[in-house]
Amino acid sequence: MASVETWVGFGSALAGVGLLWSRMPEHVHDEARYIISSLVPMAMSYFNPYEQITVSEYGEERFRRNKMFDAVSTYLSRVCTGGACKLKAELCNNGRDDPIVTLDENQEVVDSFDGARMWWRLCPKASKNKGAITVTYYPGEADKPRCFKLVFHKRHRQLVLNSYLPSVVRRWRELTAMNRQRRLFTNHANEAKKSVWTSVPYNPPATFDMLAMDHAKKVEIVDDLTTFQKGKEYHSKVGKAWKRGYLLHGPPGTGKSTMIGAMANFLDYDVYDLDLTSVKNNSELRKLFLDTTDKSIIVIEDIDAIEVELTTKRKGKKAANGDEIHDKRMLIEFSDKNDEKSKVTLSGLLSFVDGLWSACGSERIFMFTTNHIDRLDPALIRPGRMDKHIEMSYCRFEAFKVLAKSYLDITEHSLFAEIERLLDDTDTTPADVANNLMLRSKRNGEISRLLDEIDGAPRADVAKWCKRKRDTDECLAGFVEILKKSKMESATTPMDSMEEAKEERPNAKESYKMGRIYDENCRLGNAS
Repeated sequence: MASVETWVGFGSALAGVGLLWSRMPEHVHDEARYIISSLVPMAMSYFNPYEQITVSEYGEERFRRNKMFDAVSTYLSRVCTGGACKLKAELCNNGRDDPIVTLDENQEVVDSFDGARMWWRLCPKASKNKGAITVTYYPGEADKPRCFKLVFHKRHRQLVLNSYLPSVVRRWRELTAMNRQRRLFTNHANEAKKSVWTSVPYNPPATFDMLAMDHAKKVEIVDDLTTFQKGKEYHSKVGKAWKRGYLLHGPPGTGKSTMIGAMANFLDYDVYDLDLTSVKNNSELRKLFLDTTDKSIIVIEDIDAIEVELTTKRKGKKAANGDEIHDKRMLIEFSDKNDEKSKVTLSGLLSFVDGLWSACGSERIFMFTTNHIDRLDPALIRPGRMDKHIEMSYCRFEAFKVLAKSYLDITEHSLFAEIERLLDDTDTTPADVANNLMLRSKRNGEISRLLDEIDGAPRADVAKWCKRKRDTDECLAGFVEILKKSKMESATTPMDSMEEAKEERPNAKESYKMGRIYDENCRLGNAS
């Protein structure tokens, strides 16, 4: 009987609570739901014997890629893919036929470490909800990035934090060093219209031995690179970021791009070819910089030609007739606040090279190339930003001997003296010289075919030697004729310029006279 009364009282209490709940305001209901939804996971986690660590693809601010994500991805693809059912295979353009196999999304693998079992799962990138409104620091990145989730037993917490994860990082560094391949990166806009890096394997054939320039200058550059590569302690001692800037300037075809490839080969650095015209603003430029790795060369080619594209229009002063007058002397113009197509500014570029953001990283080389150094702003090329200026000049005899050794495999010839004199009198680029030293005569190829048909190895060797010598002689003789023609053209150019100046001189005088008459009329009009 007592038990029935107890249940009746309990039911009455529940009915009272239900009535009281229905009488409460709606906001109290929301607060109660929030409290319950917060307490339930806490209660479940208290009784759950497993813990979880999330390794996101990007950091909290989504500003820099998480290197731990790359470490886990490399580790799992080399160590734990044997127990996975879903994998992804990719064939890279690196000259090898071995595919790269990685873990597919929503796939779980198991790893063991000192008797403890670890469960890894790759969670895919969550798609954005079309109807939802999400506020983020970076437009186009409202969706949640990919992440790895590590699940383990609570009793292995210290083992995972102090031993397992550090071992994953060490294994990643070992695998990266073992299979490292130099890469060439470039930036482009992705689907979210945001600049990101993409890369291809980079194996430039150029070396300093093949570079067509003065030997003493090459030795100076190599010594400077060696000093920089070993200067970690020195830069830390003087309190400077471990970076260095090089400015390569000279006419087109003098080997500026070849110099970059030779530096990458010598230092074994990756190369980042930065296209400023596809960078929307300074914020994107900083993010691209943070995504670069240490031991890299960041290249901005033809900076003098890009400067016009770097920024948007600036509202100029209006003349009397209403037309805008733009100041063309500005290196970089500042954009209007309401202009959505804002570009990189000079201050943003300087901060990227030698500002606060340049210290976010180490062992980096900034490389600018230009055909017209006089067009660059002094603030951009001063020491500390561009520490060393390297002039890539026209081909002289020392550089010619390097090209002759590479293309013709000769170090001496009877025409060398005449070629030296002609090179001193003409401005010929190394690219033009290399193009004229290539052996590709059709008639010589027919002679070679006929001589190779002679029976007997000794005669064949003699035939090949004769053919090569004939090719070399004709090639150098043709190059001498080209240099003579270039010298004659350069000698006639000043005379033509003087004749054109004489013809234009009366016009200039007439223009000056008309200008004086116009100024006098304006003065009389103002006086009246």
